Amino acid sequence: MKIEKFSMKSYNDILNLWKKAGISVGSSDSKKEIKRMLERNPDLFLLGKINKQIVAVVMGGFDGRRGYVHHLAVDPKHQKRGYGKKLMNALIEEFRRNGIHKIHLFIEKQNRTVVDFYSHLGWQIRDDLIMMSFVPDNTLYKMRILD
Repeated sequence: MKIEKFSMKSYNDILNLWKKAGISVGSSDSKKEIKRMLERNPDLFLLGKINKQIVAVVMGGFDGRRGYVHHLAVDPKHQKRGYGKKLMNALIEEFRRNGIHKIHLFIEKQNRTVVDFYSHLGWQIRDDLIMMSFVPDNTLYKMRILD
């Protein structure tokens, strides 16, 4: 698998990949919002390709202090081959180049397979934190993107 930087011309492909992989996509995954993420974090948004076909994707973000991992996905037909691990290792290396001390990610509780994947890679579950969210503008936020 070859790792490349994401470009907006691949937006529809990654959106379809996220859906195939069972990732919930919402209004923050619209074309406009993904473009904003790419502009802020151009070196942290990676694709995995085999024969020019996108088989994996991960978005990394940096807030100036800490790194965040969003929407790592591997096409179900290509899972269990080490592609997710390879893509995460490439992202972690980019975080290191940026001097990031700590990286966080969020997993939906019911997704035990993903929890196990990250645990196997050395990630630790935090039980000392509570995640909270606030929606400042209900006209912008939508839980799901309509097909």
